[in-house]
Amino acid sequence: MRISTGQIFLSSSNNMMDNQSSLLDIQDKLSSGKQFTRLAEDPVGASQVVSLKRELAQLEMFDTNIDASRRRLELEETTLDDLNTAQDRMRELIVYAANGVLSDQDRMTISYELEELVEYSAGLMNTRDAKGEYLFSGSQGNIETYAQVGNRYTYQGDASNRDIQVSSALYVQSTDNGRDLFESVTDEPTLKATGVLRGLVDDEAVNVTDVEAFNEFMREQGDITLGVDRFDDGLGNPNSVTYRYTLRNSAGEVVETPEHGVFQDVYTGVEPVEISIPGATLTLDLPIDPAFPATSPTLSATGDAAATLGNVVTEPEFVDLMRNLGDLQLDVQYNSGTDTYDYTLVDSASNVIASNTGLAAGAIESIDLVGVNFDITIPSDGLSQQASFQLDTPADAELKLQYEQPPTNILNAIMETVEMMREPVDGTTDALAELKDRFALSLDQITQSQERLAEATSTLGARMNKLDKAQLSNTDFKLMTESTLSAVQDLDYAAASTELAKRKLSLEAAYASFAQIKDLSLFNYIR
Repeated sequence: MRISTGQIFLSSSNNMMDNQSSLLDIQDKLSSGKQFTRLAEDPVGASQVVSLKRELAQLEMFDTNIDASRRRLELEETTLDDLNTAQDRMRELIVYAANGVLSDQDRMTISYELEELVEYSAGLMNTRDAKGEYLFSGSQGNIETYAQVGNRYTYQGDASNRDIQVSSALYVQSTDNGRDLFESVTDEPTLKATGVLRGLVDDEAVNVTDVEAFNEFMREQGDITLGVDRFDDGLGNPNSVTYRYTLRNSAGEVVETPEHGVFQDVYTGVEPVEISIPGATLTLDLPIDPAFPATSPTLSATGDAAATLGNVVTEPEFVDLMRNLGDLQLDVQYNSGTDTYDYTLVDSASNVIASNTGLAAGAIESIDLVGVNFDITIPSDGLSQQASFQLDTPADAELKLQYEQPPTNILNAIMETVEMMREPVDGTTDALAELKDRFALSLDQITQSQERLAEATSTLGARMNKLDKAQLSNTDFKLMTESTLSAVQDLDYAAASTELAKRKLSLEAAYASFAQIKDLSLFNYIR
């Protein structure tokens, strides 16, 4: 192959430029401290760098969340401690106000400080965090936690809590909502009446005298159904109208207790009926207005013998019997061999109530049930007959009494006590006794509230411990990730310096060899 002088010059120039470029690359790496400065140099390494930097950014975000959560939890802890202190003072004032030697004016004076403590507590419940959001409003951080309308306070937040992510798979509750914290005290228990006959029980129909006994009784019985049956002579005579009330438990059984007996009685008077149940009295506005004739039980019959009974039931005992037996079935069978009839009357469980055999056609068979006598007319057409008898008690004759002990907040509970303290009771035994009962209830409500605050405070400590542990774990992950990132992208200066010296030597050798080669020419030999 022929080598020309131009080729020698061109090859030397290219070699020197390659060496200069290689030397520039290693110099760039030394100056940047990175193993590669362009993605094309190491696509896999570049992808790892992006992923590792994303992990570090996420860990930084977790640290920010931890700091923000810790500040909110510490603020909540301080607020709950202040609320607990305020309620301690409320307790002291109520205990002092319950002293029987105090006058109406003394209690009035104490009520002013109680009212100020309520306003102070409301301010604490409306605490805002560093971002200006209400601490106890749940997810409704921009809505005031408690709004005051008159002398009552209404919770305006929701029942949700804010969970914040503090690690890749760990969330910590950074707030507590006011519904769980402050709407935790129970008001006086009562019965809620629902149904068409709601008018039988007014808003003050239940007077609780022993809360514990009343609660135990209602827990045992469940929802109570108040049934009212109306009876008359069937002739429209208003003087013959009587009523019977019956209390049944959630299982449909008539309520009965050893100390009160059976809760069922017939009533004929014109004054309200007062029923004494364990721990309370229930006042019914009986009798029902005659405009409610549907409250009278009726007996309906279907089948061939439908005309054997009237539809007006005048005896309470028969109503009880029918409710126990269920629908009655009458079966009259014709015996062609003897030209006689047999009948059988059975209940819903097929138990025989009455029966007879060998009756002549057209005979009248009298059946005596509890409270009611009715006749069966035996047919004379040589055919068998059947009939079914049902007791119809319209739904209007019942109403449901549901036990309620609605939750309230300590603000409203104390304000109700304040209002009662400002009412004069000196010289009035009943009013003074009612006020003392209110004091006892208020002390119980303060205890309930403080127990809830103590429970919440204990969970705050557990959550802050969780934050500390999460932060330590994040620190370990961060160090590990930074180490991995350094191994992928950071330059090995010792190796790079050696490589720099080698490439520098290579370039210098190229320069020196070119200095020797550039003077070689065929014309030098010709001369």
